[in-house]
Amino acid sequence: MTSVRQRVVVVSAVVVAAVAGALMFEALLSLDKVTPFGHTQHGHGVGWAGLLMTLLVCVYPLLKRLRPSHRWPRGWFRVHMIAGVLGPLLIFLHSGAHYHALVPIMAMVSMVIVVLSGIVGQLVHAFSLRALNDQRRQLQHQGLSDDDIEAQLHGVASQEEGFRVWQAIHAPMTLMFLVFTVLHVVGALFFAGMS
Repeated sequence: MTSVRQRVVVVSAVVVAAVAGALMFEALLSLDKVTPFGHTQHGHGVGWAGLLMTLLVCVYPLLKRLRPSHRWPRGWFRVHMIAGVLGPLLIFLHSGAHYHALVPIMAMVSMVIVVLSGIVGQLVHAFSLRALNDQRRQLQHQGLSDDDIEAQLHGVASQEEGFRVWQAIHAPMTLMFLVFTVLHVVGALFFAGMS
């Protein structure tokens, strides 16, 4: 098995196990309770924490757009990936298996698509990175400076077709998830208050 395939299998297995663990933990917290955990004060706190973590995910794409000529913000990309898994896990813990309204269901479905497309994006990223590293070696053999190499590779990376197709799914689904999340939060606050 190639290292890219191994990485995808491991990440997918960890995500599935983590989601199952979050759902089981929420079920344990809701045992013998009239109100499911997600509807308690602690459950709401977990939901808010998941929302904050999800908003942290947005820092990386904002930095990329605000500073397109700079190097890739690799540290923020790691934050993007980690928060992109931890935030949804907190949201799964908040919601559990209690889906009773259309907006939270749509928020959850779009969140799952965003997370899955993020995992697929990791695969696209790994393949692209491998191709870029091959190109980097070729450009270094040609004697180009590090700045010229970075500029050329940045241009090549932004033109990469697989990445553009992936982005056409990941970015709009992320926006849809954020819209449904805002609708869910506003509806929850309007109908149930902050309790």
